[in-house]
Amino acid sequence: MVSFVQSVVLWNSNRTQAGASSDDLCEICGLKPKFVEKGFKHPYCSRTCARSSGQGASPTACLLPGCRATGKPAFSNFCSEDHAVAGVRQGQVAGCARCGVQPSTVGELCVACDRRARAGPKLRELNPDSSTFKNLRAQFLSEWESSVGDLPTFERAYEAILTRDVRVRHDVYRAKIGGSEEIRTFYSTLCVCDLGSKDNNLCNGQTCGICCTVKSAFISFAFGETSMGGRFGPGVYSYRNPARAHTFSTSCTTSPYQVMVACDAIVQPGQVSDEDSGANEESIFIPTADGILPAYVIMYTV
Repeated sequence: MVSFVQSVVLWNSNRTQAGASSDDLCEICGLKPKFVEKGFKHPYCSRTCARSSGQGASPTACLLPGCRATGKPAFSNFCSEDHAVAGVRQGQVAGCARCGVQPSTVGELCVACDRRARAGPKLRELNPDSSTFKNLRAQFLSEWESSVGDLPTFERAYEAILTRDVRVRHDVYRAKIGGSEEIRTFYSTLCVCDLGSKDNNLCNGQTCGICCTVKSAFISFAFGETSMGGRFGPGVYSYRNPARAHTFSTSCTTSPYQVMVACDAIVQPGQVSDEDSGANEESIFIPTADGILPAYVIMYTV
């Protein structure tokens, strides 16, 4: 029986070696093929042979010093998420440029941050019977002040679902300005897609001012512009009076709707005075995109 087992082992050894050249076999055991990782051939077949060689952990081991578990591609070659975070904290690998917690695996970002960045803002239609829809419609119509024509018809509305990092930047900006106030303003520009008519998705057109500003949360505008011009310099200009914003509304499609963005804008103390009779005609200047958010997209007819 012993001689039979020895014969089987010898046969397997000869079979393994026959299937691979000596250059392809592990330099320690000489039985198994060398480990290949991303096109690079290591001198050992496994972690066990790497350790016995005295050269340290194998190429498949967790990158965290002292850990003997197998590294996993899902955790950037660490064995677990906890060890990946520890590796960033200890300086073993570069951290994500956005969260600084997880290893950077997709360019300068970690997988989660890259996924969130690609997702971008989305729109969710408001139920006409909801209090949010009714309050927004009442605000839109009550703030509309124009000496020309009748009040518009408020048709549909969508809530802008923004990413967490956009809202964090907004909150940080508000905290920096002591005594700041958040007010509702309105913004409109060129719309070249059928938003709200054929579908509820923001388009990818570089010339669609509405979709560019909502998707980027006012970081970029149509034609790649990074700010608007005005008497206060580059920044974002919107209006408390939606009728004033309407003068910039342009549609190049067959959609029956005009499109406007209702914004949450943070203003400096004393920047806006309700006692000023011309306040609704003046534009509200926000120096940076962090100070203004697209809150709702409104479809209306005039």
